[in-house]
Amino acid sequence: MCVSAVDEAKMSEPALSRRLVELGQAESAIAAMKAKALIALSERSGQGRARQVAVENLGASAGQARKELMNAERLSKATETAEALQAGEIPADHAKLIARAASEGPVDEAALVEAAKTEDFGQFTRTVRDHQCEQAADGGESRRNRQHQRRTASIRQSPHDGMYELYARFAGESGNRIEAALAAEERRIRAQQDGAAESTFGQRLSDALEHLICAEVENRRPQGTKLILTADWDLLNQQLADARLLDGTPLTKAEALRLACDADLLPSVFDTTFQTLDVGRKARSATEAQRAALIIRDKHCIGCGKSAVWCEAHHIIPWQKGGLTKLDNLVLVCTACHHDIHDRNWAIVKCPDTGRYKLQPMLDPDPFASHPEDNCQAGCHNKPPPETLGVREPLLLGAA
Repeated sequence: MCVSAVDEAKMSEPALSRRLVELGQAESAIAAMKAKALIALSERSGQGRARQVAVENLGASAGQARKELMNAERLSKATETAEALQAGEIPADHAKLIARAASEGPVDEAALVEAAKTEDFGQFTRTVRDHQCEQAADGGESRRNRQHQRRTASIRQSPHDGMYELYARFAGESGNRIEAALAAEERRIRAQQDGAAESTFGQRLSDALEHLICAEVENRRPQGTKLILTADWDLLNQQLADARLLDGTPLTKAEALRLACDADLLPSVFDTTFQTLDVGRKARSATEAQRAALIIRDKHCIGCGKSAVWCEAHHIIPWQKGGLTKLDNLVLVCTACHHDIHDRNWAIVKCPDTGRYKLQPMLDPDPFASHPEDNCQAGCHNKPPPETLGVREPLLLGAA
């Protein structure tokens, strides 16, 4: 594959889009050829020599070289994936995910390759995880055990500036609990800030981690951590089925029951007298019940797919212009995408087929300049979504 040099500054937007597709295909083909070269060198001269050449000729660190060779070995055994990568049909990172999954247990490689052609990396990560659980004869128990064995953490002082660097990997349930605790503490710190001393998100996250780790001994129980578990209701057997965490991590029945025993429960039918999901103009901020229902509905940031625990509830019709605090006027967005809406005039649109909300660039400087209902994007108020989210997906919300 030959990609010629061009003057991108003189290209139209459609031409630049085609250029990016062409470059992406070339990157995939090069990744496949590099993997083949590493495998050939390893078979001829040994793994040590292959890693040494990667360090000397590719500028990789010893750790990177080891990882490159391991990925190449996995890819060499996943022939359909390697062929799709060579043809430029799937991105290199998607191919690595498939090859790794294939090395861990049975997978339908052809099905994953097809999914990799159309899904972005975040979507595909979830697809691979769910596929592994479906294919596993033990319902994903072996995968959870592997994750548990791979848990690790390290801390070191940087020789460059004396600051400490913390690295850690957690299994599904632990990772969900830690992420939820960090997100809650970060929001608490942000709410306490005054405008003059506002810190960045990364700085607040660092402070949140310090607060949680260095809490007094008597406060070292989970700091109000809330996990959201969803499950289907098996009418035939009258029991919960297909229980999973917020990020889609599947749970066994025993795990779900254990977490539920320690949790505060919210009713699954949100339009009952137990939970009020329409507070109108009485409050600007979403209630806990509204936030839980938004998480169940949107699942993650509607713009970039960031985990829901880091998201804020945004009013589609702005609060300042009469927008109500009700579910069909709220969406989940992360801080960065929230700025895209307010500072860059991005619009919220609703897919007519799926009912899902998403963000897209907006040329109109003020889509709500006239009457809000007259400027509704993509008909999102023509057929307001029901306010009984979760009827088919019982919700468990609480500190587990």
